[in-house]
Amino acid sequence: MRHFSRYLATVITLSFAMGLHGAVPASAQVGSPPATAGGQFPATGPEAVFEALHQGRNAEALRLFIDILSLNPGNSDALVGAGLAALRAGDLEGALFYLGKASTLYPSYSDALYGLALAKERTGDIDGARKAIAAAVKIDPTREDIAVAADRLFPAPVAELPAYVKPDLRQMNFRIGPARTYQVFEKGAWRDFFWKGVNLGAALPGEFPSQFPEKSVYSKWLSEIGECGFNLIRVYTIHPPVFYEALREYNLSHASPIYLVHGVWAELPPEDDFLDEIWLGEWKTEMRAIIDIIHGRANLAARPGHSSGNYRADVSGWTAGIILGREWEPGNVELFNSRHSELQGFEGDFVVCRSDNPMESFLALAMDYFLTYENDTYNAQRPIAFTNWPTLDPLHFVSESTGSEELALRKKLGMQYGEGGNGKILEYDNDSMTLDMQNYDAGYKNAAGLFASYHAYPYYPDFLNLDDSLKTGTDAWGPNNYKAYLDLLVAHHTKHPVVISEFGVPSSRLVAHWQPQGITHGGHDETAQGRIDARLLSNIRESGCAGAVLFAWIDEWFKKNWLVAEFEQPSDRKPLWYNFQDAEENYGLIGYFPGNGGPSILIDGKASDWDKVPVYATSGGYTLKVLADEGWVHLGMFRPAGDTASKGFFVGVDTHDPKRGDHRLPFGLDGSSEAGLEFAILFQGDRAAVFADDRYDLFRNETMRPYKSVSNDDGKFVMPMTMSNRERIGRDGTYYPPHTQEIGWLRRGTQDRASPVFDSLSEWNGSGGFIEARIPWGLLNVTDPSSRSIVSSTEGLKTGSEGTPLTDGMRFIFIAYSGDAFSSKARAVKTIPSVQKGVVPVPPLFTWNTWEEPTWYEVRKKSYAIYGEALSGTPDFPKPK
Repeated sequence: MRHFSRYLATVITLSFAMGLHGAVPASAQVGSPPATAGGQFPATGPEAVFEALHQGRNAEALRLFIDILSLNPGNSDALVGAGLAALRAGDLEGALFYLGKASTLYPSYSDALYGLALAKERTGDIDGARKAIAAAVKIDPTREDIAVAADRLFPAPVAELPAYVKPDLRQMNFRIGPARTYQVFEKGAWRDFFWKGVNLGAALPGEFPSQFPEKSVYSKWLSEIGECGFNLIRVYTIHPPVFYEALREYNLSHASPIYLVHGVWAELPPEDDFLDEIWLGEWKTEMRAIIDIIHGRANLAARPGHSSGNYRADVSGWTAGIILGREWEPGNVELFNSRHSELQGFEGDFVVCRSDNPMESFLALAMDYFLTYENDTYNAQRPIAFTNWPTLDPLHFVSESTGSEELALRKKLGMQYGEGGNGKILEYDNDSMTLDMQNYDAGYKNAAGLFASYHAYPYYPDFLNLDDSLKTGTDAWGPNNYKAYLDLLVAHHTKHPVVISEFGVPSSRLVAHWQPQGITHGGHDETAQGRIDARLLSNIRESGCAGAVLFAWIDEWFKKNWLVAEFEQPSDRKPLWYNFQDAEENYGLIGYFPGNGGPSILIDGKASDWDKVPVYATSGGYTLKVLADEGWVHLGMFRPAGDTASKGFFVGVDTHDPKRGDHRLPFGLDGSSEAGLEFAILFQGDRAAVFADDRYDLFRNETMRPYKSVSNDDGKFVMPMTMSNRERIGRDGTYYPPHTQEIGWLRRGTQDRASPVFDSLSEWNGSGGFIEARIPWGLLNVTDPSSRSIVSSTEGLKTGSEGTPLTDGMRFIFIAYSGDAFSSKARAVKTIPSVQKGVVPVPPLFTWNTWEEPTWYEVRKKSYAIYGEALSGTPDFPKPK
């Protein structure tokens, strides 16, 4: 029988944790299928049947499975598939029906029992869920996903909390000092303390943020964090007990402890109503849990998507502060303020807010609740803040108009309304709402104080790049808009210290946002990443901030950035592959890259590691080899000794359906290709680039959706592009042009970390008779290599939707040419396959195995040592005022 349990587990976990479900039409329901013999899928193959499920089209998947059941009502896999589709769509009744029927007909089918257990757990039938999972364990005792569910449904007995007496002496190891400095109590005295922190995400490749690592991983990380020179880590949410145990053990065994700043995460409430009784009750429960956890006195029941267990490691003495919430969006604040205009000001024992801003008043209520509970329960206090960012800061900038302001200006100036002429600006109103810590004071019981916490990056929002008020900023390296912004931000906050709790740049291939001094959102190699992060650290301290928390410790594959997220589908499979182009995935000082213990192919201009790779195509001494992994398609190109005629290599790529794509050879090459090409890759001299068929280029066809490859014989291939910053109209009518980038150029260099000229952005190398390259999946419009999903709208999809069907694989034509392809003056010397009557025949199919578990290895990026050196040169105290 078919086993797709890991995918089943991942999808259902997401359904619990992220609410990925929707209504299933009543028409998708059928009567009870008779108990007949099971069977496998039709001869057309299971992949076609499961495609809709992989793409998250739950109602469609359910209908497909029902079609199979109409022909074979006892098909075991279709029953389980239908149950999964129904469960993911939120149709619990349908899920119980299909999974219950499957487990009745096939009591030895562990997938059916496992799915039934999850469905019953979702409905609250814990006894039924335990019965089903117990049966699955007996059948398949070594299955990890079954064991995880069993551990959750049969949790270890909750250990009784040890006896506790609230101390008479207040615990307060951290406070805001008289001069608005952050202070720590050490050796009987208070001293000023500058945060040299790092944000700790914990999702390893293949995992979502709710899937945490083992204690040994945390212990290793803490050791490396301390070695690098950090004195503080920040976490966003509750981690498993082993994290707090590892932190306590580290601090007890090291003279210089690593302090903790703990977040209290919150999803958005229904209809942005932060006073919603159920939502607020759950957030308060989360606050109490975190307080109990840091004091080592919590028992958390298992919940899908959340940490749980018995927390006994007291880390309260090292917990430097609390940051509530998340980056609220302006629309959330605006809607809440309009809904609760009566909420103006708050006066608590620990936090006082004098404001007519309802959201500010609500956050005062939340901070006061947290401080009250910890004080009353543990007689302990520590400074507290809420998450803020430039989008909601109290400063105002002429260059940053709101969406409605910009649309009015566009209309007045006779310009196109909105993006694509749709009358909308698809962006936050980044300077419309404010949250201002100046409106807050510590209450009469609050001895620890308040601080302001900002996620502040140098490249977003655009006022950081464009506003004249910031163009006078400088630092030791030259002009710096970011330093000017920090100076203004600190100057505004005359009551409380400012901490920059997120900042940094990623070592990604693409630039997601332009910045005038080159401090861009991505596009940096690891060395530049380290140097820029060090520069930003200096800027933060020099501006008078009380601390700087770098984002981030590790790269996390599940993350998404706006520039590429639309083309990372299906989303529930994103952790299974690495996107070198995605800025959000590449912020870490610790990198996780595809490969089993090391790179699949080391781009260094040496051919030896290609010996293990099978030949894709060869003729007359010319050879092409191809290898795929979780991050790239690797190409190895060889030509015979003595070949002096060819000046470059051309690789044409047919990503799917040979009938689609461009059938004419580009760049002046005579002839055509029987297989339609979506991409053309050139290697000539010291230049290499990927070009896209103009009908399939995402940037140029943005307003002509749905995206799809179209059969044509134009021979027109274009340089792929993206737009990092859209055009804007400032509040004073100033026009700011967009920033675009050509993304097809491949960077030459070596990936050998032992080399003095190592370049983490290297994509090709070689000369003479051998050239090798790695092409990121996203550059070939592949949306998920783990399931072989691609961008290509198919029949039946609505206009504007992104189709991501599955491809069987790719086909490559290889041409050694003379002349100059970059000026369309190339002439073929050798083609593989060989030309027949002016046509290159359809080449063989290159396919790769799909996967449910990625291979990866870990490295310290070059930025680790560079930033560590910057930390060692940064004093542990803030800049004297």
